Amino acid sequence: MVTLYFVRHGETQANVDGILTGTLETDLTQKGRDDAKALAGKLPKKFDVCICSPLRRTWQTLLAIKGDVKFLIDERITEICSGEWQGRKKSELPVEEYTLYKKGLLNPPKGEKLDDVNKRILDFLTDIFSKFRNNEKILVVTHNGLMRQLKRMFDFNQDAAEPKNLEVFEVNFKMFEKLKKCS
Repeated sequence: MVTLYFVRHGETQANVDGILTGTLETDLTQKGRDDAKALAGKLPKKFDVCICSPLRRTWQTLLAIKGDVKFLIDERITEICSGEWQGRKKSELPVEEYTLYKKGLLNPPKGEKLDDVNKRILDFLTDIFSKFRNNEKILVVTHNGLMRQLKRMFDFNQDAAEPKNLEVFEVNFKMFEKLKKCS
């Protein structure tokens, strides 16, 4: 059965500084790189395909996990654009609105609509599961917001916990089929 291993990128300086990065670029810290290398021992040794978001922190994470490996870049798994909140410290954002945003109940000013994010995720999953039909293992390095939405889709839980750096969330074909039936 096809299995996707979604991994949130490693720690960045923006994570350390409490900044909501969104689609802005930021680099991994040394800890982020070291932790990603350590994660490699907990993942399958071989992946048939590796896919990253176009943002640098994801491919830095992938290269730390797998070394010099070829990978695909897919815009559909990029981080959620958090509009006017991007680049701001989370502690400076309106608490109630930011809490609702993290629960998927509010879009930040000029930010990407979560319905559009869900469409991106479903399009990505539909595409992958139509191209791969055997026992392929696919590594997908992505972001906090996208993984949180992905977890909501499969757990049907608005309060899905914020994924930690380098958290792994597996999605297989059976899970996807069940999701399609519930949609």
